[in-house]
Amino acid sequence: MHIEEIDSKEYDKFASNNKYITFHQKEYWGKLKQTNGWNYKLVGTKQNGEIVAATLLLYKKFPLGLKLFYAPRGFLIDFENTTLVKSFLDAIKEYVRQQKGFMLKIDPYVEYKQRDIDGNIVKEGTDNSNLVQLLKDYGFKHYGFSKDISKELQPRWMFVLDLKDKTEDEIFSQFTRHYRKYIRKTEKLGLIVEQINKDKLNEYKDIMEHTSSRRGFIDRPYSYYQNMYDKIGKDLIINICYLDIDLGIEKFNNEINTIQNYQDIKEHHLKEIEEYKNKIKEYEQYKKEYGSKIPLAGTMSIVCGKEYLNLFGGAYEKFMHFDAQYLIKWSTIKDAIKRGCYLYNFYGITGNFEKENNDMYGIYEFKRGFGGRVVELIGEFDLIISKSKYNLYKIMLWVYKKTKIFKK
Repeated sequence: MHIEEIDSKEYDKFASNNKYITFHQKEYWGKLKQTNGWNYKLVGTKQNGEIVAATLLLYKKFPLGLKLFYAPRGFLIDFENTTLVKSFLDAIKEYVRQQKGFMLKIDPYVEYKQRDIDGNIVKEGTDNSNLVQLLKDYGFKHYGFSKDISKELQPRWMFVLDLKDKTEDEIFSQFTRHYRKYIRKTEKLGLIVEQINKDKLNEYKDIMEHTSSRRGFIDRPYSYYQNMYDKIGKDLIINICYLDIDLGIEKFNNEINTIQNYQDIKEHHLKEIEEYKNKIKEYEQYKKEYGSKIPLAGTMSIVCGKEYLNLFGGAYEKFMHFDAQYLIKWSTIKDAIKRGCYLYNFYGITGNFEKENNDMYGIYEFKRGFGGRVVELIGEFDLIISKSKYNLYKIMLWVYKKTKIFKK
């Protein structure tokens, strides 16, 4: 078995039908990473003229002739076929060596042990411990089973919602009672969700910038979002939840008219009318300050194969009481169902499910309210091709991190 470079169209056809496909293994991801100093190749191996295993292979050059290779979420292969996996590992190792690479990093999109909504291991569920052991036996260094989301290149812990063969009503019924109530409320307040084009990308960027300040993480530059939009194309879905002032006022007036047409108006009906009138005044003030359409929350998603993955999201703190974050999630879930997706991926969480002394618990708790289950992947692995160059790279990386801390 040998590795060869594969034509873009042929690779995409194979990748799109593979069980382990994720956006990290699409060619557009390689093109996007080129804007950050990486290069890429589409490589694989064939039997009888047909691709049986393939991968997007990123590589980066460092000083002193060092060259690192990385198969993000790779490989696209039948991991249950041990013979094929071993042969492919032999071939890809030799390929990296010929390309003068000193190491190969992988973090396969393979579930480790099946877990339920609470993060508990499902008895007699999926268990890929044998694949972890196979990679270790082959010579891969495993980074372990960390529960900290910041320790991995890509999230190892995720939260997902199974959609296959389910209707909107069935999915909605899985949400907590409070979530259903919040979503129904937003529809009465004049909230709408729209998929935006590139000309409104700045609105999404503003939301993420505000969210990063509020939650203490570093947001990506505007150019990053522009590159994602340009490179990923139709598979990238950016939604913004707006407060439509005029629609909200119209709904309040309709409610007032409905109550006034009651034959027997009670005291509590008069209070309701007064509340709606106060809401109208509040909305009119919002209109003077912010205009007739106010962005409240935003989310960026990628559709890949049968998976709808919610990548980034944020909301303005000032408008959190409108509960836009619940409506926008429900809107994207419905979109996933309409597209025939089998899985809605809320993406990264930590593996710590204890509520006490856990700053990240709120992220898991929010996603958990929509139903679904926890997914734990097998983790990150390094295959060292040249030990001397690998050690040199680790020293350079240590110096770089120390210098970065010193500069801060």
